[in-house]
Amino acid sequence: MNSARDSTERRDTHPADLADRLQGLPLEEAVRLLREMPAGKASAVLSEMDSETAAQIARHLEPPLLRTLLQAVSPQQVADIVGRLPEELRSVVLESLSPIESSRVSDLLRYPEDSAGGIMNDRFIALPADITIGDCLARLHEREEEFPQGALYLYVLDADRKLTGVVPVRDLVFRKPNRPLRDIVKTEVVSLRVDDDQEKVADLFSKYHFMALPVLERDGRLVGVVEANRVISVIQNEATEDMQKMAGLSGEEHAYTPWTAAFSGRMTWLLLNLGTAFAAGYVISLFESTIARWTALAFFLPIIAGQGGVVGIQTMTLIIRGMVLGELPLDQAKKALRKELTLGVLNGVIIGLLTGLGGWLWQGNFMLGVVVGAGMLLNMMAAALSGVLVPIGLRRLKIDPALASSIFVTTITDIAGFFFFLGIAALCLRLFG
Repeated sequence: MNSARDSTERRDTHPADLADRLQGLPLEEAVRLLREMPAGKASAVLSEMDSETAAQIARHLEPPLLRTLLQAVSPQQVADIVGRLPEELRSVVLESLSPIESSRVSDLLRYPEDSAGGIMNDRFIALPADITIGDCLARLHEREEEFPQGALYLYVLDADRKLTGVVPVRDLVFRKPNRPLRDIVKTEVVSLRVDDDQEKVADLFSKYHFMALPVLERDGRLVGVVEANRVISVIQNEATEDMQKMAGLSGEEHAYTPWTAAFSGRMTWLLLNLGTAFAAGYVISLFESTIARWTALAFFLPIIAGQGGVVGIQTMTLIIRGMVLGELPLDQAKKALRKELTLGVLNGVIIGLLTGLGGWLWQGNFMLGVVVGAGMLLNMMAAALSGVLVPIGLRRLKIDPALASSIFVTTITDIAGFFFFLGIAALCLRLFG
């Protein structure tokens, strides 16, 4: 009885909801449930999954079943899945598709996954400019089944299939049928190249607010279209990847990633972070005699390091965001540096005065308050500088700032904070006893 009810529930549930449910199950259970679904429903569910999970499930499906499911999935999504399969299974899947579909998928696989070519849809409507609007509508009616779902633009090509203009579908509906198509063609077209990075794709969609952008080969031939709904997924994935990298994760891990795959990615950064912690600890050891003579200093060590770390991460996050969104070209780095250094000084003065006052009232020692306040000020200035210079320096070295900035920034703030704070304390002990 429960089995029948579960089957009915799966049949009535939207494929996107079923995909979310299967992605939260163990792999073996997800494969079993997908096998039990009708082929059409299973194909729709597979297409709603993220590509990595869909590929993991595809590896455990029998080739005939996998072929049946992929035949109802768009070539764009098939390419996303097949690109993550082992080479031998990839060949089996491509050979099982029809020659036309196999060719389309193979063409899409030629482009890097994170490029405009890798995320484009190869289905679009292309028309010549020397016909009337009425002729254009008649051709669309004849090719109704070929018309891509959700398509809002038609593309006008010359004899060499090079893009010459774009026609919004809306313009076709509200213009007179006897009017030449070339009269309503928009010739100033924003387009993408097949090798454009997906971050650039996201920037263009954010800037121009189009629902789709054409993708051109290097010679100007139209080969596909990137749609806005695809870019939303790209933006989500990019934001997730950057967020994970800043936390020391691989950028590809999610809640359902097997622990065996997650372990190696996390351990690398944990070991690197351990090394930087030892470096900060070594700086403290240089002032062991100072701390022994003035034990109240130990209370303020985590406070100094914590405040500096917060300022560094705040600054670094804003700088990386500006880089990703194209708001901070490298030639404007000096302006950002001046702003963050000014904030570092202002914040350092206020926080330094408060912590210094707390140290003075707690111990009744004015000199302790001066040492704590000065150490806090200098550390927050160092944190602001590192929050700007580290991501910019990594970008100049062609290293992803989101990947390594957080470890370098926190290391610098810890080492600088301990050195300034304990160094000033050692100097005061030497001068005043």
